[in-house]
Amino acid sequence: MFVLKGILRAESQEKILIYLMLRSSGYGKGIAEFFGLSQNTVQKQLIRMEDDGVVVSHLIGRLREYRLNPRYAFLTPMKELLKVAMEAYPETVIQSLLMTRNKPRGAGKPPVSARL
Repeated sequence: MFVLKGILRAESQEKILIYLMLRSSGYGKGIAEFFGLSQNTVQKQLIRMEDDGVVVSHLIGRLREYRLNPRYAFLTPMKELLKVAMEAYPETVIQSLLMTRNKPRGAGKPPVSARL
């Protein structure tokens, strides 16, 4: 699904931006695996968007983590545009993006209830 076809260069850019907006950060392999895209394609788009100033990255060990650039001049309008584009995505995709659990719970470890 490519909602912002006339605005962005590629469908992968839209998916990367939505991923980074909902999760606040991510890395190339994780984004590629989530959407079932080629890791090479995602890495190229991330590099291109970093060159354009849309995203920023930093190293965590050997892992390069990306996030939306808070100094990007059009960050607020871009987020509004992405919110509208997200309405075309299935609710299951949006819910999966909002869930940030990465590691499985240890065997025999009781679940922790949410505290209010």
